[in-house]
Amino acid sequence: MRRGRFILILLFLDVLWGPVSHTLAALPVELQPFIGYKGGGSFDVNDPQATGVDLEASAVYGFTLGLVLNPSQQVDVYWSHQDTKLDIDGPVAGQGGSLSGASVDFFQIEGSYIGGDEDDAVRGFVAFGVGATRFGAPTGFSGSHIRFALSIGGGARVALGKSVGLRLQGRWTPSFYGTDETIFCTTGGGCLATVDGGIVSQFELTTGVAVRF
Repeated sequence: MRRGRFILILLFLDVLWGPVSHTLAALPVELQPFIGYKGGGSFDVNDPQATGVDLEASAVYGFTLGLVLNPSQQVDVYWSHQDTKLDIDGPVAGQGGSLSGASVDFFQIEGSYIGGDEDDAVRGFVAFGVGATRFGAPTGFSGSHIRFALSIGGGARVALGKSVGLRLQGRWTPSFYGTDETIFCTTGGGCLATVDGGIVSQFELTTGVAVRF
């Protein structure tokens, strides 16, 4: 009896998923590798000597992989990577003013609305996404952190051909920390600082060639 019910459930799911999968398979796919620049971002630190830890601005790279739902709407999977340093605002025992080897990986599901007509050479767009940020510990530390994050931005798409174009985009990428969290600890058990909570607010400018298949 249980086996029969299981088979019926599978058949029911196949009937439901079949039309959806065929619809998704028919949609154009867009791939965009990009490079850019990412700045901003600081941790509010609960320490009498060091009042904050700042992420140094640096280059960023990554890609988007998206489904073109219609000429005005698109959904992307988005990833970016930034190699950076941590600049310490004030003295921390045993540490200098800058720590190298830190990184920021940003993951989002991002939806965008594209203005103008499909045949326009230049089209503006706005985008919003939800996902997570991974803050990688600097050299000599461990305890990388993954936190909830958003992306809000927009830009322009410049047509270079029927299925090729240039995509220029700016994003605000806030990541959210709780209060009294220790960050980036050493193997000896000591931690760099205790975060006072709030938003790690970064800004990103990227450009890349987008190709549709």
